[in-house]
Parts: sequence; structure tokens; C-alpha cells
Amino acid sequence: MKISKKGRYALRALIYIALNNDEEKVTVSTIANANNISVKYLEQIFSGLKRAGIVRSIHGINGGYYLSREPDQITVEELLNAVEGEYKIERETTPEDCMLKGISDTVQRCIIDEINEKTGDVISNITLQDLVDDYNRRSRDGDEMYYI
Repeated sequence: MKISKKGRYALRALIYIALNNDEEKVTVSTIANANNISVKYLEQIFSGLKRAGIVRSIHGINGGYYLSREPDQITVEELLNAVEGEYKIERETTPEDCMLKGISDTVQRCIIDEINEKTGDVISNITLQDLVDDYNRRSRDGDEMYYI
């Protein structure tokens, strides 16, 4: 299980908006340029975020996107669901054979359901504000890692 490129880009874009919320709205091209993301791809991502009510937009020359709520009210789970769909390991089609069905159910309950529950707990308890705070702390403390 991994967060897709779409999910990672959505996270990066929303962190960028939250960091720049003094300006209230940010254009897709500004976000794309700052984060090395294709404008067209980012527009698709923002379409899902807008449908989910996470961002709003203003059209026109001074338009752009802004968060529909405070960053501490937007969870990573909500964001990932908006761009990727429900974030879980899908249930296996259970084999019809009795012995295999029992084994399959055991794997589902003991491993997959447990992973889904733990993952859900993590992503539902991390907010956009948590990510912004971590970014600010690392930037301030010089924890950023640069590789050459």
C-alpha cells in the first residue's frame, strides 16, 4: 500500500496553500511551479478537492484556490479520499472452497482489516495543520535534508 502520486501532489498542494494563506488564494500555476507539478495534472487534482469541499475557487484575473476550512479541520484521510477514493486494502474475493474460505477470512480479519484500521486511525488523526506545523518546525530548526 502506498500513497499514489496524485495523493502526494494533493498533500503538497494543500500544504503550499496553507503556508501561503495570508494571500487567501493561490493560482494553480503558482502551486505547480513551486512544487514541480504539471498544471494540467494539478487541475485534475483540484477538481476532486473542490468536489469534496476541501478547497474553493475564485474565477477571474485575481482568482485562485483557497481552503474552505481552517487547516486543523482538514484531515489527511479526507484529502486522500477526495483524490484517490477510500484509502484501504480491498477485500479479497473469497474462494468458494470451505478450507480456503476459512483461511482467506483469517487473513482478512487478522491482517488486512487490522492494517486498514491502523491506517485509518493514523490518517484520520493527522490534519493539514499538523503537516504545516511539522514543515515550519523543520524549516526553522534546519532539519531539511538536501542531497547533491
